[in-house]
Amino acid sequence: MFWFCDCEAFVGTMLSARIMLISHFFDLIPIWLLLIGTVLLMALFIEYGFRLGNRHRASAKKAQTAQVRAIMGAGLGLLAFTLAFTFNTGQSHYEARVQDLAEEARIARITFMQADLLEEPRRSKARKLLKDYVELRPDSRDPNDKPTPERLAELLEKAEKYQHELWLLAVGADETVAGDAPYVQNSSFTNSVLALTDIHYKRLHSAVMNRIPLTIWMTIYLMAVLSMIIMGYQAGLTERRSPVATLTLAIAFSSVIVLIADLDRPVMSFFKINDQLLVELYQQMDEEILLEEQARESFNP
Repeated sequence: MFWFCDCEAFVGTMLSARIMLISHFFDLIPIWLLLIGTVLLMALFIEYGFRLGNRHRASAKKAQTAQVRAIMGAGLGLLAFTLAFTFNTGQSHYEARVQDLAEEARIARITFMQADLLEEPRRSKARKLLKDYVELRPDSRDPNDKPTPERLAELLEKAEKYQHELWLLAVGADETVAGDAPYVQNSSFTNSVLALTDIHYKRLHSAVMNRIPLTIWMTIYLMAVLSMIIMGYQAGLTERRSPVATLTLAIAFSSVIVLIADLDRPVMSFFKINDQLLVELYQQMDEEILLEEQARESFNP
């Protein structure tokens, strides 16, 4: 009874994850458009600050100019610190995805080996299901085939279907009927199937649910806009500015913001997780099943 109650909550979590996968605001904006938009936003508010400062230049005193310069330095420093902290958060999310991928490959391999302990036809069916399961994992697909969020949601649904079928095989292999109620023993294959489901949830949590909150993004953009206004305002008060240096700084801050956004996305553009473990695992499974089928055909011409 505990398993079925827990499964209900798990399915609800999967549905919520699929909604988040598709509807996250920053995920709906192409990464190149986000970069261009952020650079233009920075440049626009720098220009606004410059014109504002130029308008108040005549009435500004030396002390005010020095104060604005100090505020500008503090604002840019605070923005840099916030970006560094947020980048570290995004990097930790990326590392968690890498570790979870390696762990899933390990568990899938162990489950495939433990399927040999089952009797036919459950053994062959379990091995085939595991091969198909590894094949559809997003990171083990063709690197040139970048799935859309909708496609990822579809792959998640298929993965959950395979997990359910593997669980039914595990229950069928280990159950002993006591009256009308099946009793599931704590077998190695059953534990491996549960571990495979668990690591699937962990990967989903790392990629989809464990995101940088929207509040932090709003704060970063607010701090960036205010810092650019103050920088432009200070240049307007002194009537000295370098368009090249100003644009370079705007591009630098924008690039860091976009890198953080890409690290935080379920479908990344600039970063690629090394999925060779899953690729090799799928190839091994495919070869073993193919050799087994050939051997069976040679014994049964």
